[in-house]
Amino acid sequence: MNKVIDILRYTKRRFLTQGFAKTVYLFLKEIEKENKTPHHLDGKYLVNLSFDFELGFGTTFWEENIEKALSYGETARLNFVPIMKFLEQEKISANVQIVGALLNEHPDTLSIFNLRQREAMRERRHLFKLTAEDIQLLRSHNIEAGIHGFSHRHFTNISAQDAEYEMQNAVENFKRVFERIPEFMAFPKNEIAHTDILKKHGIKCWRANSEHPKDESEIPLGHWFAPGVLDPHDLQKLLSVIWSFRKGYLLHLWGHFTEMDVDTFKELVGVIKNAGWKFTNVKDYKKY
Repeated sequence: MNKVIDILRYTKRRFLTQGFAKTVYLFLKEIEKENKTPHHLDGKYLVNLSFDFELGFGTTFWEENIEKALSYGETARLNFVPIMKFLEQEKISANVQIVGALLNEHPDTLSIFNLRQREAMRERRHLFKLTAEDIQLLRSHNIEAGIHGFSHRHFTNISAQDAEYEMQNAVENFKRVFERIPEFMAFPKNEIAHTDILKKHGIKCWRANSEHPKDESEIPLGHWFAPGVLDPHDLQKLLSVIWSFRKGYLLHLWGHFTEMDVDTFKELVGVIKNAGWKFTNVKDYKKY
């Protein structure tokens, strides 16, 4: 049965998507639309690994299926420390965007949650309280910590008043823990809005919702970095094709700690290294 599935997949890719997984094929078509991608760097082929860190907090399942949301948090808890330690050991630069409420001492007391949600958070308290080891890893010299909103709400669905609440609380909590202002933000679901409020609170750049952003503050969306969406074979082909028709490129690969274990992550990092690409975080990239 598996052989039949492999044959069908190969046939489909060969005739419909030039040998690529569909997501990779569509991504390449997108970046081929213009001869010069914004933030293009001649001669430098760079990968920015970018993880959104929410531990199941405020995910799309939060309203309807808390247990499912919490299961994502449990998976992220298992994957976070091993992946972060690997990044530190290998001196790999990366970005991690933190939901600001996780930096609260007692996030389960916030008024944005109803009674049922607060009770669930108290039962799984270990998910929503960052440990000293978590903070130490996030302070690693190769990691640029940023924010992912405060309560993980989509900014296109909230008022300017609520956006102000999100940014003020996210930045204040971040400053208390990291003793600096965060400079990079990943919008929940990459739904960009209220950027004037971001700039007011010191955010210098954010992940765009397309590969061709018009604002210099935006980092091109790049590709979703998750097994099944971008396996080692597809990643190798993707890097090779970009190298062949670009004189330098920044590839933003973004995902969540819920989506791969450390062994899978190591395999994908190996593909990137073997292809000759270097790693950067957003702040260092902006210095080039």
